[in-house]
Amino acid sequence: MGESHICGGCDQCGDLCITDTQCREFTTRVVNALINYKQGDGAFESWLNTFTRFVNILHNEQVDAETFIDFLQSVVFYNYVQSSTDALRVSPSEQEFADSETAFFEVLKKYKPDLIIVWGTRLWDRLPQNGEWADFDILDGANGKFYYYQVDNKKMPAYSIYHPSSSAGEFLYFIHEYSLFSLSDMLCVKEINCNVNDVLYKCVVKQ
Repeated sequence: MGESHICGGCDQCGDLCITDTQCREFTTRVVNALINYKQGDGAFESWLNTFTRFVNILHNEQVDAETFIDFLQSVVFYNYVQSSTDALRVSPSEQEFADSETAFFEVLKKYKPDLIIVWGTRLWDRLPQNGEWADFDILDGANGKFYYYQVDNKKMPAYSIYHPSSSAGEFLYFIHEYSLFSLSDMLCVKEINCNVNDVLYKCVVKQ
């Protein structure tokens, strides 16, 4: 889950009465552009590196195009703030964060994800605080606790990571911090026989 899209900006951004498909299908077009590029159809753009870096880190290796596409087609990409910013490094307003809470829970209710990976501390610090922290720390005090949201009868763990477009220094620390855990480990929520670290297993399955 990212923070917001970056667009040229307009007075109608975020207005649910607007039916412009260019706006409503922004995320879909981004993911399709990623897939097309990995399939050899489309020019490189610098923002593609953010997603490539994210997928590689979750797999603990540089993945090939087929693995990358399979991953994209197995997850839900979602930006929390329901209006765009008009430039890089520009934060949405506090009101825009607050106004986006309802949509967040609508997405959780519809998709009920097994894991919510939150890009960046600014977004993490502004997410709804009506859930609960896990008892176990999977990284020995290094920002290793899940925060659980519950919708209907399902508890969904959320976890904050450095934004994949972070500076080299920050992201190298992120690589070091998560190098012990593969994507299969992090998503091992219900697999009773999965081979994972005992502490991680207790944290993820305690729902």
